[in-house]
Amino acid sequence: MACSPAHLIFISLLCQFTASGTLMKKVGALGGSVTFPVESTVKQVDSIVWIFNATTLVTIQPAMPDKKATIIVTQNRNKERVVFPDDSYSLTLLKLKKNDSGIYRVETYSSSSQSPFTQEYGLHVYEYLSKPKVTMGLQNNKNGTCITNLTCSMEQGGEDVTYSWKTLGQGGNKSHNGSILPISWRLGERDLTFICTARNPISSNSSSPILAWKLCKDADDGGSYSSLVLPYLLLVPFLLCILVLVLFFTMRERRKEPTDGEKRMDIHREIPNVCPHSGENTVYEAIRYANKINAEEDPLSTLYSTVQIPKTVENPCSLTTKPDPPRLFAYENVI
Repeated sequence: MACSPAHLIFISLLCQFTASGTLMKKVGALGGSVTFPVESTVKQVDSIVWIFNATTLVTIQPAMPDKKATIIVTQNRNKERVVFPDDSYSLTLLKLKKNDSGIYRVETYSSSSQSPFTQEYGLHVYEYLSKPKVTMGLQNNKNGTCITNLTCSMEQGGEDVTYSWKTLGQGGNKSHNGSILPISWRLGERDLTFICTARNPISSNSSSPILAWKLCKDADDGGSYSSLVLPYLLLVPFLLCILVLVLFFTMRERRKEPTDGEKRMDIHREIPNVCPHSGENTVYEAIRYANKINAEEDPLSTLYSTVQIPKTVENPCSLTTKPDPPRLFAYENVI
């Protein structure tokens, strides 16, 4: 895990102060508080100085019979954050921030001692952990067996985090340490449940339960889920093309068919009345001999014929417009 510059400074100072004295570790939560106690055996205290890393944080002049104790906070931004509980020399730091991590040292000076009495604390401020994220690696499905890796990680606040896994099912619970969990599950076996837990020095949080059958639901003999779905996805455009062609030819055929109005116009044509009136018609036709040049010369040689058309139906003109075939007449008089 890569270390931030502040973390490197903290480690460097930690090594330096560890060589000169006993260092007590302290952990704090972001936004919380921490107390550094003073355990001095000096009876006569002249002054106390609190130092953060290499910077003076607070200077205290103990109370005297004729005056009260004097507390000097070197930085204004820390005046409301620094508290001395029970009128002691112990330091309480409120509203912790990430950059409050570092080395805190208290030096107690006394006229009875040539060197100050020193105590050192190493503080590290952590964030409360959120729910860890679980990702799945490449999946290998062979003969109905699903083989893959699950990786647990933190998106934020991932400093000094340890991971552990718990597997539920198959007759008991199993634990695994580390952020990566290798799994192997076969279709038809009892389902397994995987839970990842992330921890840091001040908090812990667990992932949502992960079911094996949901991870390995495509672990069949033939291949993956995508290989089964791909043919159906390719079939959809083909069916759409066929549907468009069917609609196109259907509309085209409908345009060619005549409408009902046009059909009625073709069927109900008016038949002209070629017979202005019904009934029997008598036709007189004068037949002359071809060898006669002038009818006035021989008036007695003129032949008259009377033709009577029988009434076969009430209205012969309504049936047909064709002329009747030749037939024998009812009677013929020759004069």
